[in-house]
Amino acid sequence: MLRDSARLSELGKLKDLRGQLKIKNLRCEQDMVSELNYDGAILKEKRYLYSLILQWMPIERENSDVEESDVIIKSMEALQPHSSLKELAVDGYIGARFASWFHSLINIVNLRLTDCDRCQHLPPLNHLPLLKRLMLYGLRNLEHISEDMVKDFASDEMMMLAASPSTTFFPSLENLSLSHCPNLKGWWRNETALASASSFPCLSTLYIWNCPNLTSMPLYLNLDKLVLLRSSWKVFPSSFVLSKLKSLEIKSVEDIEYVPEEGIGNLTLLQKLEIEDCPNLVSLPDQGMGRLISLQELRIWDCPKLTSLPEGMGNLTLLQHLEISKCPNLVSLPNQGMGRLISLQSLDISNCPKLASLPEGIGNLTLLEDLLIKGCPNLVSLPNQGMGCHISLQRLYISDCPKLASLPEGIGNLKSLSNLQIGCLPNLASLPEGLRCLISLQELKIWDCPNLASLPEGLCYLASLKRLIIKDCPILKQRCQKETGEDWSKIAHIPYIRIDPQPGPFF
Repeated sequence: MLRDSARLSELGKLKDLRGQLKIKNLRCEQDMVSELNYDGAILKEKRYLYSLILQWMPIERENSDVEESDVIIKSMEALQPHSSLKELAVDGYIGARFASWFHSLINIVNLRLTDCDRCQHLPPLNHLPLLKRLMLYGLRNLEHISEDMVKDFASDEMMMLAASPSTTFFPSLENLSLSHCPNLKGWWRNETALASASSFPCLSTLYIWNCPNLTSMPLYLNLDKLVLLRSSWKVFPSSFVLSKLKSLEIKSVEDIEYVPEEGIGNLTLLQKLEIEDCPNLVSLPDQGMGRLISLQELRIWDCPKLTSLPEGMGNLTLLQHLEISKCPNLVSLPNQGMGRLISLQSLDISNCPKLASLPEGIGNLTLLEDLLIKGCPNLVSLPNQGMGCHISLQRLYISDCPKLASLPEGIGNLKSLSNLQIGCLPNLASLPEGLRCLISLQELKIWDCPNLASLPEGLCYLASLKRLIIKDCPILKQRCQKETGEDWSKIAHIPYIRIDPQPGPFF
């Protein structure tokens, strides 16, 4: 890193500089340009330099003299690195255009352009043969990544090739991140040749974050992971073909009301789907969801208009993790579909206030290891027979369900259960005697159950039980007093007991 008090001309003496060089507080002033030009090609001769970070000093936005001066572009032109450079980061550059030497970075692998507020035009990057990772962050005036698809090429020969179906754009690009570019509308201003080009053959990961006006992008046929955050769903056509996609995250997307049946149905290799904070999402397609035959993880969060989940979910026989949370209008879960999720290992249902029951079919989930039910104030009961069939269940968490007055007797069949947590159940009066059969139970936590009158008799037979924690259960507190409490004999064998622990982290 060049120290704050150093002069750029000092770099001229460091002929064999290697590794990473970071230059901070660059200024768009004539004296800096003169200094660079006087010393000759200060960076262009550094053939062993691997990584270069150029960081401009912030200026006042209202300084129009600097903004209109050609000193800005000259300052960047004078910082041309050697063509062997592998990584380049440009931060805070205030010009509308970048230097012409970008096309010479034939060995560049990583390129990062951040907080270049005035940038309106990017250099042609599509022909850089080794570029693998491209990040554009905070380019607030950028409307298109390229002016014209054909004009991206410097020579007449390349311009002729651009019209050929064999032309490859960004031949090595693997990771593309577009973030905080509020005026970005699309890739090319002129997309007339878009359909005839071979684009992004290696692109596997695409992040689009806080680009609300981005409504047109090329089709990335080989994409493996897509994250769309605080951006527009219109960036993809209704029949989008992303047949190789394995991970899709849709978060804080306000303009999505329906997930296209045809588009989602093409994602037969999709393994992970996350939908979060989509305030206008009304429904998920029944048949389309059913064709996600490779899906292993499904997470749906904070979708207030979603009232139900499609029965087609029953076709997701490879699904291992299902999480549904903060869906205030969700009334029910798929009755038949839930029972066909035969590979499900974890089920998390939380903060769904209108959910009144769970389908009996969940008893078919014999591989289920984790079950969490929380914040469902209208949940009246749990399926009795279904609960007893979870032979693989290891962790059960039930809390904040005020209408739940009892737990099913079938809970005693959970021979693999090692952790049981019950809390915030004000109407719970007793625990099932079946608890005596939980031969693998190691930890039991009970909190905020003011009407729970006693512990089951069979608790004393649970030799594996190592930890018991009870908090804010006034009746139990009295009955579990050491030596004198009526329930003390049931728990005396447990090595670790805490009754109403002191203020602080409960768990």
